[in-house]
Amino acid sequence: MKRGGERRDIVITIDGPAGAGKSTVAAALARRLGFTLIDTGALYRGLAWAAREAAVPLEEGPSLRDLLDRTSVRLDGERVLVDDRDVTVDIRTPAISQLTSRLTTLASVRDKMTPIQRSLAAPGAAILEGRDTGSVVWPEAEVKFYLDADLDTRARRRRDELAARGLDTALETVRDDIARRDRQDMERALAPLVKPEGAVVVDTTGLGIAEVVDTLLRVVEPARCCTRS
Repeated sequence: MKRGGERRDIVITIDGPAGAGKSTVAAALARRLGFTLIDTGALYRGLAWAAREAAVPLEEGPSLRDLLDRTSVRLDGERVLVDDRDVTVDIRTPAISQLTSRLTTLASVRDKMTPIQRSLAAPGAAILEGRDTGSVVWPEAEVKFYLDADLDTRARRRRDELAARGLDTALETVRDDIARRDRQDMERALAPLVKPEGAVVVDTTGLGIAEVVDTLLRVVEPARCCTRS
């Protein structure tokens, strides 16, 4: 595809609910393709962490606007930096997940973050991963995916992720948290979680990471062939 008169490689979006395997699959796919990975959710998580640290209410108002004006959130590879502080581990907790869901309902927050995410993808050869990447952030993506899995599978995966970070959480608690976040993300008025138009839906229930990545590659490679000179 061409953007600004220059030929570039494609942009891929990967959306879906919590625990569907988006982050792991997106990272593996990016390594296979040599693409830049843009974890949009991590950027929002970083901002949620900053709001909690500053005790800023998650509602539209002067305090939030001031936080947005003075806070820098960026990606450095797989690291998330808030005002140059590495918060990669700190943002991966159930508490930050819930704060992030609330934060993403606010127009001022999306007005700040969406242009940042688009600028990161603009050069091409990028994978955007999140909950609204194919529907809002980059709806013109050459390839869009929507990953899903049944709730029990997603809860087990998230519990295992938390355990790997030293957070021992009951499966039922994780399951309830994911179900609640599903409702928040799908029912919010602003940029709700949806299956983007034209997205390839992949059910990852019962599939290993390598199987999912191979499935995605079978879609990606023909699209790249059609856009490369």
